[in-house]
Amino acid sequence: MKHYIIAKFKDKSDLYRLYPEISELFEGVTKLEGVDALEIHKSNSTRENRYSLMIILHLSQKGLEAFDASDIHRDWKARYGEKLESKAIFDCD
Repeated sequence: MKHYIIAKFKDKSDLYRLYPEISELFEGVTKLEGVDALEIHKSNSTRENRYSLMIILHLSQKGLEAFDASDIHRDWKARYGEKLESKAIFDCD
């Protein structure tokens, strides 16, 4: 399945400033059992109604459970949760 995390930063400049450390945080996610691949995309739009960042994890159900329980997921929420205006989580085949 694919697990999408789509996030919009309150301050648009945070995306460019924080992108390297967010990428570094997620870098080890494929070491989790059941997580096969990672994609991270920055938005190329400056429109106000656009989201800033899309993280896609290619994983199994077991991988989703491992990610949800991981330090990576916990750190993502702790470090960046307050900086987000909104986020959407979407899973699909």
